[in-house]
Amino acid sequence: MHTSTRPWRAVLTGLTALLAAAPGLSAQDAKPAVVAPPRNRDALVAQLDSIARNYVDEAPASGLTVAVISHGDTLLLRGYGDRDRERHLAAEPSTVYRVGSITKQFTAAEVMRLVEKKKIRLDDPITKYLPQYPQWSAVTVRQLLNHTSGIHSYTESAEWRKHWAEDLTPGALVAFVAKDTLDFAPGTKWHYDNTGYMLLGMLLERVNGQPYAAQLERDFFKPLGMRTAAYCPSKPADPRYATGYSRDNGAFKQATYLSMTHPYAAGALCMSVPDFLRWQSALMRGKIVSRASLALMTGPESLTAGPKKGTPTGYGMGLAPGKVGTHVTVQHGGSIPGFSTQQYWFPADSLSVVVFVSTDDAKQDWLANNLSSAVLGLPVHPYKPPTVPIVAADLAKYAGTYDMTTPDGNTMVVHLLAEGDALFAEPEGQGNLPLRYIGDDTFAADFDPTLRLRFTVSAGRVVSSSVEQRGEVVPLRRRP
Repeated sequence: MHTSTRPWRAVLTGLTALLAAAPGLSAQDAKPAVVAPPRNRDALVAQLDSIARNYVDEAPASGLTVAVISHGDTLLLRGYGDRDRERHLAAEPSTVYRVGSITKQFTAAEVMRLVEKKKIRLDDPITKYLPQYPQWSAVTVRQLLNHTSGIHSYTESAEWRKHWAEDLTPGALVAFVAKDTLDFAPGTKWHYDNTGYMLLGMLLERVNGQPYAAQLERDFFKPLGMRTAAYCPSKPADPRYATGYSRDNGAFKQATYLSMTHPYAAGALCMSVPDFLRWQSALMRGKIVSRASLALMTGPESLTAGPKKGTPTGYGMGLAPGKVGTHVTVQHGGSIPGFSTQQYWFPADSLSVVVFVSTDDAKQDWLANNLSSAVLGLPVHPYKPPTVPIVAADLAKYAGTYDMTTPDGNTMVVHLLAEGDALFAEPEGQGNLPLRYIGDDTFAADFDPTLRLRFTVSAGRVVSSSVEQRGEVVPLRRRP
């Protein structure tokens, strides 16, 4: 579940799933990766431990638990920092975290089990199960699962933010956007949408006749022995639960309270890293849903209508394909007040990397990428590369208006502005964000340590440019 965005990040992190599938390779079709030269296990474990320790200071993060498992060998499973700063309780492998949008894969799996039992159909209109929303009669179950419904996300509603502390029903939360016009015609575009998964939770309760949380306990948590997994309490009393933190003027503070009635089927689950690993292993081995259903979940799905029909969205159903270097992943992260999470599964490498952090906006992808890269023999990148001085005259050549085309065919206009000795990115209609020059015609951004703006310069002029984020690349085309 995502509850906040920043200007440039509103454009680029919205692309995360889209960029992940730019080459069009499904994780289910992944070919065996090139095997890295054998490494000394002790040295690798020490490197992984060092990466995680440095992250606590660099992010910074209050506490986290990480796991790195390669071919069944647990290279790292431990906690770092504090799960509760006020009581001085350390983060441990058994620490329980709010996992945010990682919840979506559980919701999607429960829906796919109903599809397999022929209790629902993916291309049924959602009004067949939720007749109280006739305004969405053109929206299908599939479109809720893959974020192509066009229904406005309630977490983008300014009015919703005024009610975080209140316990609300799913229907009351959907009501924040129920009267809004669709963002686009169903099936014609992709946009991350928490309302869609709210509606899927309501659909599950209608069809199964049982509360959402009880269904997951019955079908997943109990059979798999996931003892810590549960619908998150708003005010946990169990000392194993991590306290969520935000950063405020350089200091940690407890995150703004959010009633856990709000995330629901879009992001309300809690669990420890070992329990998530039990789930991930069972899901990826085809023990939760059929292989055909898993292929749909891991994606990518394609647009089903409009002029861009057939274009891959880069997202599946509760999961998305991605890459670290040339190594294909199945992944999905989460962001919720006080917590940041990410999980990667590399099907061709038999590698799992899981990162649960008890701090929001904590750049968890950088940590997951570097842990993965260390195991795969790829370069490990510093969290914040040093800034290289650049004079205004040299900076001016990068300024201009650029078009960024995403894999689903959408075009975003980005203005790059040179002011003095600084370069700023300004997506159209939004505020600007400072970029840092790190040398070799390359810029970084502090809000996402995986992001790079790279330019090719000839005779003092930019001849090509691109945005790299989380291992994927899309072109920036400069307007004349």
